[in-house]
Amino acid sequence: MLSHLRNKLFWLRTMLLAGTLVVTAACAASPTATPIPAPTQAKASSATSSAASQAAAPQFVLKAGHNSTDQYPHGRVITYFAQEVGKRTNGRVKVEVFPNATLGDEAKMFEGLRLGTIDMAKAITSVPANTVPEFGIFDLPYLFKDKKQEFDLLNGPVGQGLLKKLEAVGVKGLFWMDQGTRSMYTSKKAVRSLANLKGMKIRAIQSPIMVDTINALGASATPMAFGELYVGLQQGVVDGAENSPDSVWANKHYEVAKYYSLTEHFRTPVIFMMSMQTWNKLPKDIQEAIDASSKSAFEWGNDLYEKEATQNLEDLKGKGMEVIKVDLDPFRAAVEPVYAKYAEKVGADLIKQIKGK
Repeated sequence: MLSHLRNKLFWLRTMLLAGTLVVTAACAASPTATPIPAPTQAKASSATSSAASQAAAPQFVLKAGHNSTDQYPHGRVITYFAQEVGKRTNGRVKVEVFPNATLGDEAKMFEGLRLGTIDMAKAITSVPANTVPEFGIFDLPYLFKDKKQEFDLLNGPVGQGLLKKLEAVGVKGLFWMDQGTRSMYTSKKAVRSLANLKGMKIRAIQSPIMVDTINALGASATPMAFGELYVGLQQGVVDGAENSPDSVWANKHYEVAKYYSLTEHFRTPVIFMMSMQTWNKLPKDIQEAIDASSKSAFEWGNDLYEKEATQNLEDLKGKGMEVIKVDLDPFRAAVEPVYAKYAEKVGADLIKQIKGK
């Protein structure tokens, strides 16, 4: 009996030991067999995505302002420039374009460039002329013979010399843009020769050179806000005005003026600029990319304004406006006193470099 009991206890201990070994073996095997939990995989994927996103983010974001619409020739050139900078820097630089004077008028944006609060902006050369007097030379009448001479000079030593003076006041010139010519348009009497202008009241902007030019041509310069001009022409307060074809078309002045005479007395360029404070913060390779993009933008867009102005002249004809060609030599001779008056201010040597006399 006792022997039988001992046998049972032996077998019971043996079975218990075997069970313990099986459980222990199973527990030891479990860590290497368990798959990686799903949350760990998701976390790794998120980290990879974040790293890729950071790599694609631009290193520099620059603000560029102008007072035109996106579809206006100048707006299109600046948009092209912004895209070129992005391509040439492989996305390291993003130029954000703010059209329609979102960042202020041209005078305000120019001051922003000097202060470093705006990175890039476009302005007619009359704006920097208030700070760098030599830029006032572009307000003089019949300064250039034609567009080719204008841009040969601007992209040559004469233009480079002016850009150096601009840098001295904290602004870097990137590239020039065409703004065509301004001509006379009148409501009742056509201007077919210089003599026709005698005694006519021609609306003028508040620019001493422009007022003196209109008076030198024999007309009577009449300052008037642009917003009042349509009614002024309609009611005969003024006999005419002077502006580019696109302005006459956009403001529907063909409704109150019958004649557009191609006097082409002003050919004032536009310049796209950058703050020297911004420029000096950029690495050399990015500066080179901006310079290359500037050259490309000029070449791509230099004919845009001219094409649009030509089309606008056809549009004006379609609205019944007569477009008149005139002999420009008498007009050029009549404005010589304007040069004598402003030579000292804008630089007699600079005038000689451009006009050759």
